[in-house]
Amino acid sequence: MLAMQYGFDLPDDFDMAALRRRIPEIGSRFDALPGLHLKAFLLADRTATAPNRYTPFYLWDDPAGAAGFVTSPDFAAVQAKYGRPVVHGWTPIAHLQGPAAGQVPGFASQNFADLPATTDLVQRAADERAAATALAGTPGVHSVFTGLDAQGWQMNRTVLWHGQPPQGTEGRVFELLYLSAPAGVRSSGTLAKA
Repeated sequence: MLAMQYGFDLPDDFDMAALRRRIPEIGSRFDALPGLHLKAFLLADRTATAPNRYTPFYLWDDPAGAAGFVTSPDFAAVQAKYGRPVVHGWTPIAHLQGPAAGQVPGFASQNFADLPATTDLVQRAADERAAATALAGTPGVHSVFTGLDAQGWQMNRTVLWHGQPPQGTEGRVFELLYLSAPAGVRSSGTLAKA
């Protein structure tokens, strides 16, 4: 499994309503991407500290699917519209389904943490697995992914939620406007070992 994400910060006057209408119209085109586990179309309006952001999040069962996608006409269309993004990738530390796995998620929260050179990676991975397990038991959680970028030394925790995440949820909260997912994704989950 591999997680992949790219994103676009959009101007303050960008027509977010038009993007909200467009995403559900195009989402089903991605339902059958080879090797795809899921694609979450994430969107957040600007806040006092963060700009408007559109940022699809992918989980690939087959990493070759990710390479195939970024060299496809669909990705070329993304580049033509928004410019070539930096594509980030994370290998899984944990991926678990929560109590709302049978329901379509409507929100996501994402938290990114830089890992200083002094980080005990063995302990941090164990702590992240424990945190993912605890989160996976939270009402309203569809699924939890925690991954490691060993090039940029960054941890990514992405949680998909059926409804609005609870107050105090770590990281930025996004609307999840469409979930592309092959059959069976919502009812199965695994805990990956680092």
